[in-house]
Parts: sequence; structure tokens; C-alpha cells
Amino acid sequence: MDLFLQYVANGVVTGSTYVLVAVGLTLIFGILGVVNFAHGEFYMIGGYVGILAITVLKLPVFAAIAVVLLAAAVIGLLAEAILHKPLKSHDATNSIISSFGLAVALQNAALVVMGPQPQRLNLDVSKIPILASIPTDFGPVFLPQQRTLIPLTMVILIGVLYVILKYTWTGRSLRAMAQHPTVARLCGVRIQSVAVVTFMVGAGLAGIAGMLMSSIFFVYPVVGNMIALKAFTVVILGGMGNVAGAAVAGLLLGITESLTSAYLANGMRDIVGFVIVILMLLFRPQGLFGKVAERS
Repeated sequence: MDLFLQYVANGVVTGSTYVLVAVGLTLIFGILGVVNFAHGEFYMIGGYVGILAITVLKLPVFAAIAVVLLAAAVIGLLAEAILHKPLKSHDATNSIISSFGLAVALQNAALVVMGPQPQRLNLDVSKIPILASIPTDFGPVFLPQQRTLIPLTMVILIGVLYVILKYTWTGRSLRAMAQHPTVARLCGVRIQSVAVVTFMVGAGLAGIAGMLMSSIFFVYPVVGNMIALKAFTVVILGGMGNVAGAAVAGLLLGITESLTSAYLANGMRDIVGFVIVILMLLFRPQGLFGKVAERS
């Protein structure tokens, strides 16, 4: 039983990363209708920027987080200018193809700037009082501070996002765009501003996830490929455009992968998610929390 709880805790850590990446992805799709296959590169850039900020520039952790958010916001602004602004009146296929091109461009840029060698963030927890104060033992479960920080950060960020979406004018504008773009425009919502904010928020969440995970796993130019596939898996499971569904599905996928790796085979952990997606598309295509589209 103790080992089972440890596997579940490990799954929650990984699943929290999926949540951060997938929530940004589902926001972009749900509000703007853009299927962004370059979303994994936001994660990769966040990891590299975090490593540079802390290892090279010797910035404290919170300053490094601010730098990661700034870099992610700039990349999100660039992505919106490429994938949405000039293509919003065209067929959706154009933005999908453009997102593949953007992903390849960002991967090659990272290869030129950072090189092909995998890198990892060396985070000295003892020099960060707030991190050092985080407990590592939760009954029979042991989690190092770097791992414990990931679900804690996920909960805080998703909570802040919920408050913004629920109680602010910006959040209401985003929700209005997701429900009915034409009506939102008639009510005075500035479509272009909403698009920019959506991409910046999505990129910021993925960038923070990349920075947090860079202290556990290696970062390399194509690391975003698998993360993007996992994020799409989560979005499909939770329901396209459903933020709450993406949060729940991300945790479920992380736990499922951890248990699969522990009790079946480590090589099957990446397979099980895609098998579940195939079954979901066959028997419940709207996802776990999505609604069946009404026929006119």
C-alpha cells in the first residue's frame, strides 16, 4: 500500500505538469479555435530560460520565474502574430500547418543557441528558505522539495486563473469569446486583445511547467514534442476547450502513467494514454467533461 501511494504521488507530480501545459492549450483552442502544435515549444523555452536565469545569470528563483514569464509572454505574442492574427479569417488547416512550422523554427533556434546536449537545472534547495521549508515526508510518501513544488505551483496558478476567469473583466471577455465570438464582439469585447492575452497566458503556463520540470528532467530542443502530445491527450480526455476537464484529466493521466510504469512495464507508460484517447474518441468523443454538440 505504501508503494502504491508513492506511485500515485509521483503521478500527481507528472500530472501537474500536464495540467499546466494542457490548460494553456485548451484555452487557446476553446477561445480562439487554434490548434497549436507549437505549444510544447513554450514548455521547452521555459526550461531553457529557467536554466539560463538561475545557472548563468545567478538570479534568485522568483526573479527567474519572472524572467521565464516574460520570455514566455514574448513567445506567446509572437505565436499569436503568426498563428492567429493573419489567419483568423482563413481555414483552420492553415494555422495548424503554420504551428508545425513555428515548432520546427523554435526547435532549430534552441539547437543553435543552446546546443544539442541535454541540460538540467541544478536547484540548490538549501539556499532557498521557502523551498527548504517544504516538507518532504507525507506519511509513507517521500517527495523532494523540487517535486513537491510542482503540484503546489499548479494549484496556485490554476486557482489564480480561475479567479481571473470568474471575477475580472478580462476573464469575462475570455469566457464570452469561448461561448460566442460574434455576440462577444457586439458587446464590445476587443477580439485582438483577447487573442493576445490568451496566447500569452497559455505560453506562460507552459513556460513555468518547463522551468519546474527542468530541475527533475533534462531539457533539449525537441523535448516539447512528447509534452505537446501528452497535452493534446489531456485536452481530448477532458473535453476540447474545457479548462476544469483538462485539470482533472491531466492528473488522471499522470497517475495512470505512473501506475502503468510500476505494475506493467515502463515502456508502456507513454502508450496507455494514447490507447485511452482512441477509446475515448470511439465511445465518448466529447471527452469526460465535454458536452454533446447540439444539432441544428
